[in-house]
Amino acid sequence: MTTDGDGRPPPDSAAPPDSAAPPQSAPILDQAFDAGSLYTLRAAVVAHATEAGLAPGRADDLVIAVHELAANAVRHGAGHGRLRIWRSEAALLCEITDDGHPDAQDAQDAQDAQKVPEWRTEPGHGLSLVRQVADHTSMRSGRDGTSATISFALAAPGPPFRLDRQEMDGCTVLAVTGPLDLASAVQLSRTMEDVLNDDDKLVLDLTNLTGWDSAGLASLITAQQQVSATPNARMILAGLPAHLEQHLRQAQLRDRFTLADSPIQAAKTVSEP
Repeated sequence: MTTDGDGRPPPDSAAPPDSAAPPQSAPILDQAFDAGSLYTLRAAVVAHATEAGLAPGRADDLVIAVHELAANAVRHGAGHGRLRIWRSEAALLCEITDDGHPDAQDAQDAQDAQKVPEWRTEPGHGLSLVRQVADHTSMRSGRDGTSATISFALAAPGPPFRLDRQEMDGCTVLAVTGPLDLASAVQLSRTMEDVLNDDDKLVLDLTNLTGWDSAGLASLITAQQQVSATPNARMILAGLPAHLEQHLRQAQLRDRFTLADSPIQAAKTVSEP
């Protein structure tokens, strides 16, 4: 694990003000957990997430993230830990802590006492999966154990999901409006598949995309895989909002896509010989 000069691992990303540190207000959920109570923990998380206003798909993502982090705390920490969730106007902030290495209390020398167990980072598991579903992730480790902080934005009121198709500079531009989530991902996937069957040059205009959940992001990844497997096919994501591009970077998915600032720029680029 890469660490800063003081021995702590650096944060996974630059967290926004809302997720920089736990608020001073009381959490909406404060619950201890161990190996035998992870099911109870998941049930409590989904109940509080839904009551706080998180969309169903995002609530499922939050449960996944909390479970992965709590399981890591159980496996690689002291076997137990604590979850706290706070709600602000813009987001849900979650802090998952373990209690350090099980032998930390009995360590006889400072070097052993400062050893911090690493949490899993393998693709598809642990921290790798958490980074894909959470909006922001931050990790801190020290003598007392490891603390993970994740945030999930609460969707602001916005337009419903809509797809609009047009031709521009010899390629197809598909404009996405509203949330790309569990309910709309299937529609987008089917439409993109139809477009790619007719035209091997596709621009996804995401200027008015308000957010996504793991199902929505998966639909984009699947489309890109289809394009990559098709000779001469190209797809460009245009106008991706800054916070969603940051999410791609944190999840280490940014390099899978070609991005452009605007649909006009993307259409010119994708149509170049």
